Amino acid sequence: MSELTIEMSLDNAAFEDDPAPEIARILRQLADKLEGRGIDDEILLRDINGNRVGKAVIVMDNDD
Repeated sequence: MSELTIEMSLDNAAFEDDPAPEIARILRQLADKLEGRGIDDEILLRDINGNRVGKAVIVMDNDD
């Protein structure tokens, strides 16, 4: 089985008032990166201020 794991920390100023818009922005950016360059080992997630807030990792299971 292949899987996508997304880890995101919401412990900084970009998420203070209402985290939903910033989470959505980061996930849209992730979707654009996946479409543009395909599957990489790891994609770093950054908030609107440029701070690293997490990562997305795709693990492909090649066992047939």
